[in-house]
Amino acid sequence: MANSKAAAPFQKIPDACKTTGLSQYFLRKGCKDGSVPHIKSGPTYYVNVPALLEQLGVPSQADAGAAPGR
Repeated sequence: MANSKAAAPFQKIPDACKTTGLSQYFLRKGCKDGSVPHIKSGPTYYVNVPALLEQLGVPSQADAGAAPGR
């Protein structure tokens, strides 16, 4: 069950902060101005972590294991 939580694409801001290393201030501000991919349910923002990492240019885990230039 712990693996499914780590693989969850949408995370609340405190969890997304721990996953990405970005500050809560940055994520909240980005959600409000639309620069961070998210959905909002009531007062809660859910950050789309894989889309955010792709937007920031972080390689996915599958790409990270591949040899560069191949």
